This record gives sequence, structure tokens and C-alpha cells, in this order.
Amino acid sequence: MSTPALHQKLIGDRSLVAFDTETTGLWAVSDRLVEIGAVKFRLGENPTATFQELINPEREIPPDAIAVHHINNSMVLNAPKAAEVLGRFVEFIGDAVLVAHNAPFDISFVGVELDRARLTIPDNPVLDTVDIFHRLFPGAPSYSLLSLISAFKIAQNQEHRALSDALHVRSLMEEAAVRLADLPDPVAVYQTFGRHSLQEWRAKEIDLPAEFTDLTIAIEQKLAIEILYATENGIPQKRIIHPKQIQAKRSLYYIIAYCQTAQAERTFRLDRIQSFQLIDS
Repeated sequence: MSTPALHQKLIGDRSLVAFDTETTGLWAVSDRLVEIGAVKFRLGENPTATFQELINPEREIPPDAIAVHHINNSMVLNAPKAAEVLGRFVEFIGDAVLVAHNAPFDISFVGVELDRARLTIPDNPVLDTVDIFHRLFPGAPSYSLLSLISAFKIAQNQEHRALSDALHVRSLMEEAAVRLADLPDPVAVYQTFGRHSLQEWRAKEIDLPAEFTDLTIAIEQKLAIEILYATENGIPQKRIIHPKQIQAKRSLYYIIAYCQTAQAERTFRLDRIQSFQLIDS
């Protein structure tokens, strides 16, 4: 079976879009996008279009993130915000089958940002090249993007920029398609691949239990609240916040609030708030 024939049997007439993101950190609910890149293609054919835009994350990019992707604060200062860029990204992908390497990471950021901007979250199926190569090559020493592109002689280094990595993901899909074509029943193998969706990260607004009444009052009456918050390093910090909304994502609850310390909107995990009290107006 040739690669184009495989494309017809597995994907139909839909294009694929390999995409990648660069971010301010590792957790989509509290961190932000700084870049998104994508390439549209059909298996066995040259790419038909590419997409790449920097994004203003509306906060400082931490030094450890800059060290990875080399996108600094001055580069994104005048870039458009996520809502504007993702509106164009959704238009770019159309009804394509999406592909990403470690897809849950990338779809979490895109899904959360779309939800935050109150934009429609598309339901395109998303394939994960980590999952695909786990199934095609079980027991490999590493399934990182760099390890795989090196093993298949696609490239010997990785820029950690969104479009460059998306192009590598597209090349990995071509490698996978060739190997699927040699299997006795490639359709059955394809159907076992994990499918993801951006809609997995749609938030749900919730009503809090009675012990969180003060938080509910703060939201309803637009009041400030002082919290003692356990940061990622475990050290509690006092923050004065103006809660706007309570959301549930997966199994965790989050408070979307304006933080006086950061002088910007921030997201706080409810289970990390050790104590809280309303501040008299």
C-alpha cells in the first residue's frame, strides 16, 4: 500500500495539521502561550501551508522558559494576544486532523486559551506522535522529539521553536505512515491510537461548598480577599486577590482572579489556598 493510498484509507479527504506550542511554563491553567506554529499537509505530499505567530502572554516569561525556546520578553512585547492569534489558528486548521508530539501538553494550552478567550473550541481529532511511535516501536530508549528525529535522520538538533518542531512532527507522521502501510491491517492499528480533543480542556463553572462562602461573596460583590497561598515551591505567600470566576478543569478547582501583587490576572488552585478572608471595603 502506498502512502497516498494509506492516507485515503485512514484520513479520507481531510488534511493533517502538525502543530506545536511554546509557553511560559508547564501548566496550561496558570501559564500562557508565547508561540504557536503549524504545517498543513497530506501524507506523501509537500506541505500546503504553514502558520507561525508569536503571542503576548501578558506576563513576564521566566528565565528557565527563555533558556529553552529563546523567546524573550522584548520579542513578544508588541505581539498580538492569544485570543487574536488563536482565532486565526482555528481558521487555519479548518476540519483537519491535528497531530502533535506529546499532544496532551499542546492541546491543554490551546484549549485553555480558547476557553479563556470565550472562543469556540473546535472538535478536530488530535493524534499524538508519542503514542504512535510507542505502538510502532515498543521499547525504544526514548520517545522525545529530539530522539526520534535523530533516530530517523530527520534532523540532529531541535530549535524548540513552534514551526520548526511542527515540521519535525509532520516528518514523523510520514515515517509512521510508511511503516503502517507495511502492516497486514494498518486500519486496525490506526484505530488503536489514542485520540485527543481540544475540548478536553473546556472549563466548567461550579458552585462551591458552604465552607467557601466568602469566596462566592467576593465574586458576587466584587470584593477583595486575602489568601495564604502555597506556591509551587511549597512556601506559603499572602496575596490580595479580586476573584472573578471559579472553574473546574479535569479534577481540580481554580480561581480566576486579579492579583494585586502581580498587578495582572492570575489563576490559583483552590487546594493550594491554605486560608482566606474577606477584606473590608
